[in-house]
Amino acid sequence: MPRKAYIADVTAANAQNIQGITSVVRGDEDGDLNVCYAPSVGVPIELSLMALDVGGYPAENTYMISTLSDMLPDGVNEALQDIQETSAGMTVPDLLMAISKKLRKVLATGTQDNPFDLDGASDVEMPDNEDEDEEEEEEEEEEYPDSDDDWKISTGGRAISTTISLSKQDAANINRRIRADLRTAKNAGFKIGILSGMKADSVSSIVSLSIKVDRLGLSEEAMQAWDLEPQQYIVLLLRYSFGYKDFETIMEQAAKACGVTFRIGISNKYKPTLVEALAAFTEVKKGENKQNDPTQSQSATQQEKPVAGFSNLFISSSLNDYINQQFVSLLKIRNSFAISWTGAKKWFNEKQSRIDNNSAELPAEYYDSDNVTDNTLPEFLSNDHLTDNHTLREPVSFPLIAAQFSLQNLVRCTQYCLVCHDKIEDDFEALKPYVCSKPLCLYQYMSLGFGPSVEHEILTQPYVVDLLVSFCYASASNLRLREYPTGMSLSVPPVTNRVTNAMPSGFHTHLSPLPAPAAKEQTEEVMSIKYDMTHQEVVLEEGQVCPVRAGDWVVISVFGRPAEHFRVEDVSYLPTIKLSQVGVTQKSWKDQPLNMTSSTTNMAPVPATPATTPPPSALILADMAVYNHNFDDMEDLSKAESIVVLLETLPSIKELKAYLTKQCRHSEPNLRAWQDRVSPAALGLLRWIIASNRSCIIQVDKCPGQEDHEASDARIRYDQKLSNIADGWVQFRFAQGAPDKEQRFLNALKQEQGNFDANFPTIFAWHGSPLPNWHSIIRHGLDFKETLHGRAYGHGVYHALDQATSTSYAQPRTNSAWKGSELQISSAMSLNEIVNCPTKFTSSNPYVVVQHVDWIQCRYLLVQTANSSDPYGYGTGRATTGAVDANSTTNTLNEVVQDSRLTAKSTLNKPVGIPLCAITTSRSFRPATVEKAETAHLAKKRRQSRSMDLTAGAASDSDELIDLQHLLSDEEDEPQGKGMGSSQNNGLKNSTKQVDTEPLTDFVPGSLDQSQLPMLDPPSYATSMATKSLNRCLKEVLEVQKKTPLHELGWYIDPELISNVYQWIVELHSFESTLPLAQDMKAAGVTSIVLEIRFGKEYPHSPPFVRVIRPRFLPFMSGGGGHVTAGGAMCMELLTNSGWSAVSSIESVLLQVRMAIMNLDPKPARLESRSRVGDYNVFEAIEAYKRACAQHGWQVPPDFGDFATDNSNPSHY
Repeated sequence: MPRKAYIADVTAANAQNIQGITSVVRGDEDGDLNVCYAPSVGVPIELSLMALDVGGYPAENTYMISTLSDMLPDGVNEALQDIQETSAGMTVPDLLMAISKKLRKVLATGTQDNPFDLDGASDVEMPDNEDEDEEEEEEEEEEYPDSDDDWKISTGGRAISTTISLSKQDAANINRRIRADLRTAKNAGFKIGILSGMKADSVSSIVSLSIKVDRLGLSEEAMQAWDLEPQQYIVLLLRYSFGYKDFETIMEQAAKACGVTFRIGISNKYKPTLVEALAAFTEVKKGENKQNDPTQSQSATQQEKPVAGFSNLFISSSLNDYINQQFVSLLKIRNSFAISWTGAKKWFNEKQSRIDNNSAELPAEYYDSDNVTDNTLPEFLSNDHLTDNHTLREPVSFPLIAAQFSLQNLVRCTQYCLVCHDKIEDDFEALKPYVCSKPLCLYQYMSLGFGPSVEHEILTQPYVVDLLVSFCYASASNLRLREYPTGMSLSVPPVTNRVTNAMPSGFHTHLSPLPAPAAKEQTEEVMSIKYDMTHQEVVLEEGQVCPVRAGDWVVISVFGRPAEHFRVEDVSYLPTIKLSQVGVTQKSWKDQPLNMTSSTTNMAPVPATPATTPPPSALILADMAVYNHNFDDMEDLSKAESIVVLLETLPSIKELKAYLTKQCRHSEPNLRAWQDRVSPAALGLLRWIIASNRSCIIQVDKCPGQEDHEASDARIRYDQKLSNIADGWVQFRFAQGAPDKEQRFLNALKQEQGNFDANFPTIFAWHGSPLPNWHSIIRHGLDFKETLHGRAYGHGVYHALDQATSTSYAQPRTNSAWKGSELQISSAMSLNEIVNCPTKFTSSNPYVVVQHVDWIQCRYLLVQTANSSDPYGYGTGRATTGAVDANSTTNTLNEVVQDSRLTAKSTLNKPVGIPLCAITTSRSFRPATVEKAETAHLAKKRRQSRSMDLTAGAASDSDELIDLQHLLSDEEDEPQGKGMGSSQNNGLKNSTKQVDTEPLTDFVPGSLDQSQLPMLDPPSYATSMATKSLNRCLKEVLEVQKKTPLHELGWYIDPELISNVYQWIVELHSFESTLPLAQDMKAAGVTSIVLEIRFGKEYPHSPPFVRVIRPRFLPFMSGGGGHVTAGGAMCMELLTNSGWSAVSSIESVLLQVRMAIMNLDPKPARLESRSRVGDYNVFEAIEAYKRACAQHGWQVPPDFGDFATDNSNPSHY
């Protein structure tokens, strides 16, 4: 893992004796290192090293290097800048060695112009260096470039050209190859989307290759299980970070240095927007957990959702990791030895190294068939572009190979391990992928998030997740768990109080009661502390050793109050420990206060312990326990107690979904970012609950309290509901049970095929069981290991043909509902499919008692909720039929014909209508008429899918003009009168040029009057390091702006207005026409919101100051919104020290500012009436910013005062 490698290298670097490096300490942020360099003479130099891409460490990572010391010797800043520009791909030890060597060379004589040679070479100036210096001086003397497209700001504030320098012939050749590669992919059946760049001189480019879901040949069951719709697109994004590279170039370079990264996802359109693509490549940054408010209304969420709707697939995390880490290596192996993907993977697994001898012959075992030509795959996927083009000796399209590889692994994901991606040797193919039998893969699947995405499951199937968590909570609360999340090394708080049922009524348990902790154990596990509930601070007693560090979790217990869980924020002011601003209150189903010891009974304030900071006004006695116990080392009873405690700290499923919905607009959704609300232990437990369930459960019924738009987003399949069921039950369907259980069920059908009626190979019957049993049932199936209700009719699993009979066994015996549940389940029962051999049952009347557990498979799960109109499920409500819901298409022609002797009936005393989708496994044992109809239906769909013209390169109505022009343009070939593909596409080119397109925005760039803007001279606090850092930022932003359509980007920076790198003028434009703000702008004749961004001397370690210049917004007190203060400053925690991260890009800041202004919650932004004219001035913005920070408790940046004191021309404000 890159992150583990980074941490290991930091540890190794700290242990090494690197000359001059006296300390290497990890900072508060991910990727931040604080390094101290002590020269032989002089004051130590404090350095800050920020790894910008820890997830791609080391190959894709670069560093931002800055100094924290003042009065640096001459040459140090320049030396560090040189190292920074060459730091790409360096490991931490190598970077520190380079810094040590460079600084020793600079500080040997005090300047960089006359360095001392540490390598023993002659101390003579080299002519080459002198020539380079002269060339650099000449470049710095250049004034503005001829084109406005390519800009960078020099240290003096002037703009110079820094694009990739190519000759016209080289540029023409590269552009020709780019179009040829993309045309090849389009001719193979993929849609191409140009999101940015993709030209010879483009430093950074993003391109998408997509295919419609209905062309993948997936079964309806698979599409439903994978949460896919036929009209959606599977999209592969390719990002080129260092210019476009063709197949031959990539094959010549190291796999980790190719500069191409990938993301795969699902989209409603054939290409996502640039904003969505950038979000897909953006890792979650520190502080985003504070920005995302889970209380945001769903209406606002839906209105702000991007139109393309690009999002992760259910296995995007696993596929992205596999493609980014191994695809290029596997391709290089295939290219060298002419073997299949299977052979290349086998070589990679065994060698795990680069190819030493390309001419070496491989054993025959590596040339095994890849099975790509399987008839189940569509033709465009079964084709192998690499071998086809080697045969034809034509150029190879790297994007096409990447797309074929990605989609092949997606379509066949159930055949391969999610972690190691080796083939799984299972006879029964699951609907959802899993891991192989290797212990390491199972550990990574459960512990490290390599399994199904928790975030994706919550976003797409929140009520199924609710169901799973509720079952686990009920099972743990009543001591009914059979297995625990061991091997995950969860750090949990000590068990000091019982939170489970000591002896559940009506249940048997093998666990002995939890003993009361001894006095000695109490002292070791629980500390008596003083707690300030107002400021969330803990003060240790004199002599107490601090047991925590920043990032740890603790439990604070005060007598008479529920236990509260906090994340430790700061321990640098001992004996005071700063906790997270808001604690997580433990919500117990018992609804009673929790306490740890009797020491907390005194609630009277006590004097504060003297500290380096002013003491709080009053403290109370409390107990504190630390999350420092290894879950694996606990007894089973303590494990059950810990699971209950952790689940009681989880947010509700509704809160989790709201948080992720907002988060996914600007980055990949990740619950780890909600670090002050969800503890690592609770998140690990949630991952285990979801990942350990191998059954595929889908929602086929609307849940009580579920909004219509939520039900629509969940794509509930009402046509798969059971009919003739009382409406007091909420239905879920097992699209597939656990694969091993399905395999045993299939084997049982084969074994008994001669013993049952061919017309009715299976029957259906009900099984009711108390809520605590269902966690194990849905994972391992039904069994009869324990006797809970007696066995008057023999040993076996008891079923009833009448639902009313089973209902009584499903009624709750204890109140153990999870408080975070939206469902609030009170009881559950299942409709099971059973091999129809009643003569071999233990009993068939009055109960169906089946002693062979492999003959039973759950097909439907029915639950009752706390707010059900029919609390006992006996049919007081109306029947659930196809006519109940307008979306339902259920009819008897699509239902299973039941055996008249053994017919399952509902509480309404009517035969249950069971859709045909419930007999997926037993379908082949049914009459030939049913099988024939199903086969014909699938064959028709397959023919329709394959009848599409896969080689069509012509334009379609859905292709955007910009993509067609990029693919069909041959501008560099026109002078010669010929070019690649010019004749075959000439007609199409002419037709596309005649398209009359209307402007997509009313914004006109470059229309601002500079004389009416508050332009500044370079500030007195400007430093070389900050200036160069801003140079790079501006260059990157302008590069994105140059390659992106104005209406899609939504912001604009005029390079002509950038004369001071510390001040940027930005215009926000092209807002959605339905927004009240857009309507006000149109009425006022305004086409853009003019912003000013100022950067301080501490940037990027402190946030920029962002304010509106014009027009004026309606203040919040007057009914306005949009996060704009009365003085024009932006009211966003992101732009304060409390929410800022040094790795935040200006591009992402602009995106989030634009989204904040568009936000409709709590009120939409509106413009001020014309009664008040004039721009905002900087002084009222500064004061408004300070007021907002004080009101919300945000920290003002330490260098913020510079924005008010260093104004070159105050008259402009």
